Amino acid sequence: MGAEFYRDGMARLRAGDVAEGRRLLEDALREAPGDTQVMHGLSRALDLSGERDRALELLEFVHAKVPVDPEPACDLALSLLERGADARAAQVLTPVLESQPEQPRANLYMAMALAMTDPPRARRHTVHARQSTDPDDRQAAAALDRVLAMYSER
Repeated sequence: MGAEFYRDGMARLRAGDVAEGRRLLEDALREAPGDTQVMHGLSRALDLSGERDRALELLEFVHAKVPVDPEPACDLALSLLERGADARAAQVLTPVLESQPEQPRANLYMAMALAMTDPPRARRHTVHARQSTDPDDRQAAAALDRVLAMYSER
């Protein structure tokens, strides 16, 4: 039953019905309390509901359980980047990139995390980020690479 709640909850989130999606994901978590996929989905619902601190706490918990899973790690890293916690975002992404060095979104967020402190290293991460199947990620990686190139050459 937990899997059904999860599927329906994620479908409701995709359809824009955040309240119902969240309710279903909370039901799914009650049915499967240790399921990291369900917790990750619920973190997205919490974020969309404006409960960003609770979403961050849940993402931290999920990341502690599955540090090499790129989806929750990338969501956690992005949340940390938005808060200015670039060094922590880089720590979160390190296990993902050690296990999947070419993972595009993890590379994009790592480039963002390193942009201010190590532009040449950040630029190396944009190479893999530009291979993303997501056109928005490819565009962001290319734009970031252009900016980093200006600072890497100084």
